[in-house]
Amino acid sequence: MYSSDDDSNVNIIPMDSYPSDGDSNTWPGEPYAERDDTNWRRFYTLFRYPYLVHADSGSLIFELTLYVEGADNTLDKLPEGYCLFDKPNRKNPHIRNPALFGHPSGRYFPSQNTFLEHFICMVQGKLDDCKCRLCSAMPGAKPGAKPGPKSGRPARATTSTIQLTSNDPGDAEDPDYWRMLVMKLKERGTVDEDLQHRNNIDWVLTNESLSQYFLKLVEDPAYVPRRGELVLWIWSGLEDGSLMRNPDTGLIEIYGKDNEWHGVPDWRAGVITETPTNDQINMADIIEEPKSPRGLSYSRFRVETLPDPLGSDKSYSRQYSYVPLRNIKPLNTWQLFLDRQERDNIHPSIENALTVMSSWSLVHKFHAKGRWPDVQIDCKGIFVGAELLAVRDTIRLRPHDYQHSQEKAGEPKVTDVMVIEKISFNMTGCTEDPKDEQLASHYTALISGKIFTNNADREVYGGPFKETDRIPISKEEASATFRQAGMSDYGPWYRMAKGQTCNIGPQQVIGRCYEPLAAQLMIGTHVLGYDLYSVMEGRNYSQQVDARISPGKTWFWGDYRVETLGLTQINGVECGPTASQRETDAKWQAILKVSRGETNHGVRRKAGIPSSAGRPFGAKNKSGAKSRLKTVFAGVAPMSKMVSSAIGSAPDDDDSESEKDNSDLTDENVAGEITGLVIERAIKSDSEDLEFR
Repeated sequence: MYSSDDDSNVNIIPMDSYPSDGDSNTWPGEPYAERDDTNWRRFYTLFRYPYLVHADSGSLIFELTLYVEGADNTLDKLPEGYCLFDKPNRKNPHIRNPALFGHPSGRYFPSQNTFLEHFICMVQGKLDDCKCRLCSAMPGAKPGAKPGPKSGRPARATTSTIQLTSNDPGDAEDPDYWRMLVMKLKERGTVDEDLQHRNNIDWVLTNESLSQYFLKLVEDPAYVPRRGELVLWIWSGLEDGSLMRNPDTGLIEIYGKDNEWHGVPDWRAGVITETPTNDQINMADIIEEPKSPRGLSYSRFRVETLPDPLGSDKSYSRQYSYVPLRNIKPLNTWQLFLDRQERDNIHPSIENALTVMSSWSLVHKFHAKGRWPDVQIDCKGIFVGAELLAVRDTIRLRPHDYQHSQEKAGEPKVTDVMVIEKISFNMTGCTEDPKDEQLASHYTALISGKIFTNNADREVYGGPFKETDRIPISKEEASATFRQAGMSDYGPWYRMAKGQTCNIGPQQVIGRCYEPLAAQLMIGTHVLGYDLYSVMEGRNYSQQVDARISPGKTWFWGDYRVETLGLTQINGVECGPTASQRETDAKWQAILKVSRGETNHGVRRKAGIPSSAGRPFGAKNKSGAKSRLKTVFAGVAPMSKMVSSAIGSAPDDDDSESEKDNSDLTDENVAGEITGLVIERAIKSDSEDLEFR
């Protein structure tokens, strides 16, 4: 197809404003192949429309408002539902004849002239009066009658719809599966089933890839950044140096191999959008760049600068780079690496990232179980602030008596960790009225697992998970309990709550627990609370500036990560509610059909997917101009790793629950004005000139 950018002398005439009876269901499969329609689209601009005039010569002349004398006029496309194909010649299969399909009769037009009369009736809005040879040959056709479908073929629907029963809520664009689940729960009393949202485009595009992704996460070390996570990163400048604290300035700077200081690195905050295809990531990558003969994506992470999640300017997303692991630090350590810097010297993306620190969103909901009126939806992961947490991760827990204003320096008091066994979204008090806007009276995310502490006196200090075992677990048992290597270096470890499974809310999480050696190499220490105050200061900032957090609440619940981060583009592909795969009902439903195995040309073209035969999309046509039609479905994969289906209601605050005593785990509300970020060192390192690499 042409675009105005291809040739300034080309005048494009849009066809969207003209009616069409075209039906893509009539398009053929193999051995037919799509054919270049450039000459056909030019041919129909040699006549002007929509008013038909009989000239003295007897030729047909049309008046066309957008027709430009002296320009190379062309239609932007053939009428909706029509497509030009190559038809094998019966006598010589090597000869390919043109065949225009799309007529509701199911037959085709073999030439430009045979379609001309039907085309004229379309642009004039007089299809009822069309007497072309295909309309005239239709069963039951009468002079002046409106063409109908071929016998046995259903009439073309004016809009594409999902097949729902009359009692199902939702519409063609997005069936309300969560409301349907609540209705089913009320009707049956109990539910226990895997989630299958086959008419939801998010679910279709993400279910398989997310299942594979979470299987891989179990094998990756905990320190490896994950897709969708927010990180601190250095664009460039670390190639020939290491990060160290300059004793003269007190700042973390780059110390080069030339034994000279090269100043503070250009720290940014960004989102991980691609991880290396090389599965052999190891701790050596933290301090040195891996040597790889392959492309950047094989050994590096793609990081995109984070734009303002609340603003309309998303241009930062286009500022990205492929960087090695040594250029990346956890966002939770922002105070450590930005220590003593002036706020005005910090890149705006840092505060963009801190804006979403008090947020959570669930990923890959896969199973529902409940008894009326409560239901629990199991998930594979949850984003809490900057990080993605998954089942089997070990996470560090906030001290139960921690107050944000208490200490700004000194050793943190983090002693407890949890090994995640389950992540779930809970709806309690589901509505009996299917028309209610809210599906339940209360929503909460719960993270469940067994809790361990390295504080033998934990019971003395109290808290919700009492009755700490007095005998630590053995190193062998620690190796079997924690999937991270070397966890005994944090220990010894004691069981809490008599080894029972406990539940916490997202607000109790600090972040993942890295392997001790990896933490030492990456951060310069492996005490459990190295980022406690940094995380809490970030959440405090988020609670004051994120306008999406409701008054009186302290957390923002995002339906999916793209919404939480306010992204409109990932890896150069549009994402979110305005993404190109959602442009029209016909397009996204065609994508659904392709996902179910339908491969005819009509469906593939509507979905924006190139056919296996015929003219390749994006190829140059005879005039040298590139095709405008682009495939976007193929680009969905990078984005879909981060997206899960949505439950679209605003949640109450996160209440934590436990089989023991959780009454004091509710998050404190934050009030007051922003007094500025506290950019100050949170912990004391073992050495002032510690090398962070």
